[in-house]
Amino acid sequence: MNHITRLALLALSCIVIALGGCSPYTLKGKVITGDISYAALVDQSDARLSDTGVPGVAIELWTDPEKLNRKQVASTVSDGAGEFSMSVNEVGAGFLNYDCAVIAKGAGIAPVSQTFRLPPSSQRLLIIVRKGPGDGPLHEDLMEEFRRYSR
Repeated sequence: MNHITRLALLALSCIVIALGGCSPYTLKGKVITGDISYAALVDQSDARLSDTGVPGVAIELWTDPEKLNRKQVASTVSDGAGEFSMSVNEVGAGFLNYDCAVIAKGAGIAPVSQTFRLPPSSQRLLIIVRKGPGDGPLHEDLMEEFRRYSR
């Protein structure tokens, strides 16, 4: 084998090993109660992450929320401590800039809809919910609206 072929094989081997070791990006966070409903990206050392959590909140993560081709990329329900984690299996999640929206709903809480850039793994998503009627509509599925009204 010549020198160039060896370098190409070495480079290819490194790429295969690196890609094989990649794990999906995980967005972690917590749901707590507050005076208003909103979501914020905070440092993982933020003191509010140790507040009493709200269990049973349904959370959805969408990419490109302002576009027609938006896509739900993850969903979960907060656990007994109000904590959650969502694996995002999108190419480049965690280091490419993804415009995202989080939607959080549950019984007895005012719903939350917030847009943000997908944060690095060192940050957490803090969802603050206000006690309210719950389960209200938040976002419109534009494709569903198109199908419904174009009959």
